[in-house]
Amino acid sequence: MSSLLARAQADIDIAKLLLSPEGNPGNDEMITDQAAYHVQQGIEKAMKYQTEMMGIEYKKTHNLVGLIADLEKNGFTVSDKLKEKSFIISDWEASSRYKDDFCVVKKDIEEAVVLYEELKDKILLELEENTKGV
Repeated sequence: MSSLLARAQADIDIAKLLLSPEGNPGNDEMITDQAAYHVQQGIEKAMKYQTEMMGIEYKKTHNLVGLIADLEKNGFTVSDKLKEKSFIISDWEASSRYKDDFCVVKKDIEEAVVLYEELKDKILLELEENTKGV
């Protein structure tokens, strides 16, 4: 697994820990917000990894909508659910760290983790198909 995809998975692992009773025993809202940040980062890095694997230089952005557009323009389809949620998830990158009034629902973060897992599975399947017989 490339460094970028491994870093994406590390972000997701951190998010899962922050959502767990062990990682957030007091159910602190600020810690939950940090989980949202890490999920956004995980999805972003997975998309950038796939862009890189397609031989395209990825944009230096946190905007998932734009990253999805680049992927799809080059033949990699992203799930409708991820496309639908990408604008909201993109906002987690900055809002979770800088806006005092930011609050994300734990269920939404958990749903985004599932979207990441689906994206990662698709990326790994495509990688496997592209390396058969090489």
